[in-house]
Amino acid sequence: MDEIFSKIRKNPIDPIRLTENARFKFKCHKGIACFNKCCGDLDIFLTPYDIIRMKNRFNQTSGQFLLEHTEQVITEKTLLPMIKLKMGEDKRCRFVSADGCTIYKDRPISCRYYPMGVGTLDSKDTTSKDVERGNFYFMIKEDHCMGFNENSEQNIMEWRVDQEIADYDEINKDWVKLILNRKMSGSEVTPDEKSVRMFFIGCYDIDSFKNFVFESKFLSLFKVESELIERMKTDDVTALKLALKWLLYALFREPTMNLNK
Repeated sequence: MDEIFSKIRKNPIDPIRLTENARFKFKCHKGIACFNKCCGDLDIFLTPYDIIRMKNRFNQTSGQFLLEHTEQVITEKTLLPMIKLKMGEDKRCRFVSADGCTIYKDRPISCRYYPMGVGTLDSKDTTSKDVERGNFYFMIKEDHCMGFNENSEQNIMEWRVDQEIADYDEINKDWVKLILNRKMSGSEVTPDEKSVRMFFIGCYDIDSFKNFVFESKFLSLFKVESELIERMKTDDVTALKLALKWLLYALFREPTMNLNK
């Protein structure tokens, strides 16, 4: 079982697997006594779409954003790089003020999910559509959090809609396939330096990937629709989707790309 997009703290996870229909009470707002306490002493790992949203908010290239605002972590299982936000000297998120998140519209998906986490597992012993497709949810209940005492009830599906999570999940889905690939997670493959570099550029440094596409033999090797080529010049999400399909092909030979004959 792999848990992703969860905030890492000391035993805050309620070990109950939940589906999208599970109901819970929670509300966070400025008037609550614990407001902003959840924004410190944690690791916030970023997905590829998180990075695109945030670097564009700051009008930076992906390289500039990664250098200024993030740290790289190599996972033990896959030996692939993951990206997390760089915290301030007080171990708090540098984008939080007394009034709340200063980048709220473009906050990372882990912040959108909170107080929830999402995980994956291999199981077919249930009729739940969530678990059949490998997903389940769990609550992150921290001692300081008073949001669970608020009289605001919703189910997980409603929470996902309210937090605009579906777009993030859709755009990141091929990235999730990459990091949860059995060949990698099962240590069947040890990525070499070239593969790690490819993974980093394709997942996180989208501006470098676009330069690679247009300045190398990429377009002579692979069939890419002319409309898509034009769109990716100005649309980072289009470029990211192509980058992830290229990585699935290059690293695992999945049939996601077609070669020019």
